[in-house]
Amino acid sequence: MKIALVIEHFDAARGGAEHFAVWLAGQLVARGHDVHVVCHDSRRHRDRYQAAHRGASHDAVKSATAGGIRTESVPGVTIHALQAAKLSTGFGFRQFGRRVAQWCRKHRPDLVHSISVAFPGDVYHPQPGVYMRMQDQAISSRDHSAAAGFKRLTLGISGKQRALLSLEKVACKPVNRGGADKIICISDLVMRDFTTFYHVPADRLVRMENPLMYRVPADEEMLRDRQWFRGMYHLPDSARVALFAGHDFRRKGLSWAIRAVAASDNWHLVVVGMGKVRRYLELAEELRISPRVKFIGPTREMSRVYAGVDALLFPTFYDSFGLVALEAMAHGLEVISTRFLGAANLVEDLGMGMIVDSPRCVHDMTSALDSIRPTWERRLNMVRSAETHFAPLRPQGYMDRLEQIYRETATPRSRHAVERR
Repeated sequence: MKIALVIEHFDAARGGAEHFAVWLAGQLVARGHDVHVVCHDSRRHRDRYQAAHRGASHDAVKSATAGGIRTESVPGVTIHALQAAKLSTGFGFRQFGRRVAQWCRKHRPDLVHSISVAFPGDVYHPQPGVYMRMQDQAISSRDHSAAAGFKRLTLGISGKQRALLSLEKVACKPVNRGGADKIICISDLVMRDFTTFYHVPADRLVRMENPLMYRVPADEEMLRDRQWFRGMYHLPDSARVALFAGHDFRRKGLSWAIRAVAASDNWHLVVVGMGKVRRYLELAEELRISPRVKFIGPTREMSRVYAGVDALLFPTFYDSFGLVALEAMAHGLEVISTRFLGAANLVEDLGMGMIVDSPRCVHDMTSALDSIRPTWERRLNMVRSAETHFAPLRPQGYMDRLEQIYRETATPRSRHAVERR
């Protein structure tokens, strides 16, 4: 099958959606498909925050290409970079969508699988989530009403934000009006939002959680990684250490994680990711817990990080799925997060942590932390439990189901859907 995979940036270093796209392209090639990635660009991304953090990371050299899979390591994938105006503007985003439509009319793929709202394709797979919800949460994540009001104003006048909402409405329209045949929802949270905000019929929504792309190390390897990590950061084996991981510190609730640790019974916090750290360093100093909060920058060796900590503290304001939570549980960690985590149901189903109502529920998060009494035996038992529960999310089962969706969607009618758009 000739498949067009659409995404703005084909670069695993940029974030979860991009990492998933690179992984998916490789999986499709391995299954014999003719894969064409249609993107705005595929250049390795750099920014000043990554440069600032690079020296802090325990794998400083590898952090220069943080994100895992390198784009150029996906053989058999044909990349079509349709670079035009900057995607930071509404004009640039719409222009990219128009160029994708032109490419599809010219090259006639059997199926268009789009991770970009710029062009919804036959299968629309919104990894970032629902933009209507994201904008609401961007406002609610502000610390006080004046900041929330200002954020609401800036979102209202932003050309890109208006374009994102407009294009999202198009993706949800009936197929004969430019909408996608199927919308893959990576969590119940995303499915509810498409139903609530856009009234998308149930037969067009497919609930399909993200796959577990990382290998969980064997018990002995995990123990060695734990000892190495704790030695690297001078963390005693008896210390209880929570992990915060993510690049968008505000949306993912870092300030509230720091507050929860400050109120805890001597927990430590390790922060992995890129962002503006100054305000968070100042908050830790203000709360007098600077020695217990370590910013270690980005890393490609998350398995070592998971091995070295005892819990994931992730008080997100919005995360459409939260692959970090899935990976943490697979490594036997308890997860403390919020109702705005797409994978919250997995945490509750396994009984591996606590889900609180809001990132501002500091007391509840602190209580959850202090109730954890980590032992290595308990952790290995949790690894076994997660391994059984996550079997359907392994690459084999995930790709089998995705190909079934492709076969159901790539009918003669939907195969020529690109001509209607």
